[in-house]
Amino acid sequence: MLDQFFNPKSVAVIGASREEGKVGHDIMKNLLQNGFAGKVYPINPKADSIMGLKA
Repeated sequence: MLDQFFNPKSVAVIGASREEGKVGHDIMKNLLQNGFAGKVYPINPKADSIMGLKA
């Protein structure tokens, strides 16, 4: 059970952002550039896509 928490297959980033300097941007950048193997879902109602992923 803890394995699912510490090694998720996917992550939703609530408040993902295209703007550098915003926390949502930094989280997305860290997940994508540091080898997160799962699916990343950026959640932002004002954006169509963020860092190449459908929002």
